[in-house]
Amino acid sequence: MLTGIGLETIGGILVVIAGGEFTPLSCYVGLGPTGGGESIRLEEPVGSLGCELDVNRVRFFVEHLSSPASGSDSPGFNHAGVKYIFPVAPFTAYLGGSYALDSKQNNLGNYTGIAGLETNGDVRFFVEHIHSLNDSDQSHSRMGIKVVF
Repeated sequence: MLTGIGLETIGGILVVIAGGEFTPLSCYVGLGPTGGGESIRLEEPVGSLGCELDVNRVRFFVEHLSSPASGSDSPGFNHAGVKYIFPVAPFTAYLGGSYALDSKQNNLGNYTGIAGLETNGDVRFFVEHIHSLNDSDQSHSRMGIKVVF
């Protein structure tokens, strides 16, 4: 079931944990289902590794999405960008955009818009929608849980 968890994934998780513990970044490991579709082609469930830095109400981030259920989705979906955050206790809402690297899993194109909502704390539940700015027919919704270091 988790054939996609190999040395690269374990190494990535360790780097993310170290990044969160020893730098000013908030780094996370996440897991959850997606809305399916062909915009981001990954098997369920989808795992995420990422780091972010909040400066006032601006969040800079990098994120990798791939499936722990598949060992054949390398390089996954990788993007980096900026989100404007709206703290609404006990949640944080955000709007932003990202640049996604080309890969066989990415049908969104390079430029995306993002909207989402997540709980606060070291364990966060989230829901997020990523929409292509290149092709209005392509979008991807996901939700899940993140553990933040």
